Amino acid sequence: MSDSVLTARIEHQVGALALNVAFELTQPWTVLFGPSGSGKTTVLRAIAGFVQPDTGRILRGTSVLVDREAGVFVPAHERPVRSAGQTARLFPHMTVRQNVLYGGGWPSKPDEVMRIAEEVVALFRLQELTGRMPRELSGGERERVSTARAVVSATTFAGPGSALLLMDEPFSGLDSAMRDDLLAELRDWVMRWKIPVLSVTHDVGEAFQLGAEVIKIAHGRVAAQGPVSQVLAEERRRLMEQLRVG
Repeated sequence: MSDSVLTARIEHQVGALALNVAFELTQPWTVLFGPSGSGKTTVLRAIAGFVQPDTGRILRGTSVLVDREAGVFVPAHERPVRSAGQTARLFPHMTVRQNVLYGGGWPSKPDEVMRIAEEVVALFRLQELTGRMPRELSGGERERVSTARAVVSATTFAGPGSALLLMDEPFSGLDSAMRDDLLAELRDWVMRWKIPVLSVTHDVGEAFQLGAEVIKIAHGRVAAQGPVSQVLAEERRRLMEQLRVG
């Protein structure tokens, strides 16, 4: 994927944090890496359309999503962007299956959307939960349902091109074994469907497992961008030392 997936310049005051970042996404999967409070979630919310930055410009390919100087701000529901956040926001009156299907596109191909939804349900290990209501699920199960819905919506995106999938640590409530399995299968899925991904993590192991491009953020600034083996080499060395000591 050599063409630009997204170009962003975002300046925004968040409490005491002065966020000021500029970057371009060109790879199939990019990870925003940094400690809590560094501005990662705000970046995702600005791209999704949930936050209007104080100044800046965001382009999805050649389409302008935000241009504060020109007065352009495309509403979240009109953007070619799908997202899953840290908090699973499910419709309480809908079953798991109905929640997963809610964001499906391709209105002229309902059978195809249903087939894809069933595949994603299996990918996220939700087959035994499809008839349950959100109140009957654990926190980790709700996270999986929310992320599955975003994946179905991105896969069946009806607009020109593909939707950008944003994920803000949606697997934080899962045990490491399940998280690793889901990440591996999800990586294969988005590569198959050519869905570009921008995800947030502060987990070094997760970033290396994905083998993704990494944008390292610190104190509201981009500290480095490049292959994970280069950008997070020092973090990996420290982690390996801690494991040896432990």
